[in-house]
Amino acid sequence: MDPSDDPARSARNPTLADLVAALAAAAALLPLTIVEVLRAMPVDAGWRALVIGSFVLLHAAVALRRRSPVGGLVFASVIMLALTAASLPGSPTIAVLLPSSLVYLVFVFTAAASGERLADAAALALGLAGAALMTAVAIAHDAADAIVADPGALVTLAGFLVASIGAAWALGRSRLELRRARAAREVTREQAAELRVQREREAAAEERRRLGRDLHDVVSHSLAVMVAQAEASRVLLGRDDVRARAAIEHVVATGRSAMADMRGLVSVLAVPPDDGEHDAAPMEPSPGLADLPDLVDRAAAPGRAATFEQAGTARTVSPGLGLTVYRVVQESLTNTLKHTEPPTRSVVRLQWGVDVLEVTVVDDGRAEATTIAPTEGRGIRGMRERTRQLGGDLENGPIDGGGWRTRLTLPLPPSEMPR
Repeated sequence: MDPSDDPARSARNPTLADLVAALAAAAALLPLTIVEVLRAMPVDAGWRALVIGSFVLLHAAVALRRRSPVGGLVFASVIMLALTAASLPGSPTIAVLLPSSLVYLVFVFTAAASGERLADAAALALGLAGAALMTAVAIAHDAADAIVADPGALVTLAGFLVASIGAAWALGRSRLELRRARAAREVTREQAAELRVQREREAAAEERRRLGRDLHDVVSHSLAVMVAQAEASRVLLGRDDVRARAAIEHVVATGRSAMADMRGLVSVLAVPPDDGEHDAAPMEPSPGLADLPDLVDRAAAPGRAATFEQAGTARTVSPGLGLTVYRVVQESLTNTLKHTEPPTRSVVRLQWGVDVLEVTVVDDGRAEATTIAPTEGRGIRGMRERTRQLGGDLENGPIDGGGWRTRLTLPLPPSEMPR
């Protein structure tokens, strides 16, 4: 990885804004500082060179301060210490209090805003120590008589220096907190966006699973019914043409019904064009309890008896509950057609209770010798998944003496219970 690609490091590299800030501070303060130095008496070329050179370095360091907040603070503190030494009694003026000394506050601000614990502590400690040292130098430079004459000026100076350091540090910390809060909001937005995408993906996956279960139920049941009717018609041809023709018509009707269901399911998968037009077949209403008698009738064939019974007081249920019952009955009848040899008899019974609906599908068929009896295949897993989503219970297994029973129990929500 290229170091220049590191966001943290790139944020500390000198920028045009840093250069402009350094030049602006130098343009505003350095001329005043030079004028004050040149006015200092007596003339001392070495002292002037030391002071002006120190302030030039201090201004130049402003452009590089963010590259190393701690290093910049220490460098600026060393320069200020040198200027303090140049302000000791006997020097032409108190160099450490010249206008360019205000630049030191920029280093305190930068260190406090950097987010580094060491830089933050060093900024406050070195800043306050420097303020105390500058006050001490001012006291020593002006001598005791001046202190007695105007002690308020020194108190004001000390207060100003401490307040300046405190303000610069507080502004830096405020900048840091604002930056952290902004980063936290950005992270929250990103997490919310990721969560939204994840939920959309989960919803799409659940929809695909639902469509897969429906496709399995429609195709498997329809093909099983059609095969059973076609076999019956083949046996009846030449023996009972009326019943054979009825079986063939049953095959045609089942095929058409399956095609209608398939068109409805495929329309969900169709992606609408950009112009907003959608030419897929309209989605037909999902089957429910009212469609159970017709479903049972379609499962009947020569040698395949199927009856529908209902007990208790029927009532309106939610579409989801009705679809679940329909698919469980459909899968149970399909398993009878696929895994048993005729003759068979299947009974579908709905028992309405006070707070539950019990659905039982029982057949008396025996599994074919060459076919594995229905176990936890895709269809039964789909039945269990539908039941689980509604908080119900599903029992599925063989009956002593032969046959198979599927028992579905679904709770009825209070809104669906009789008043």
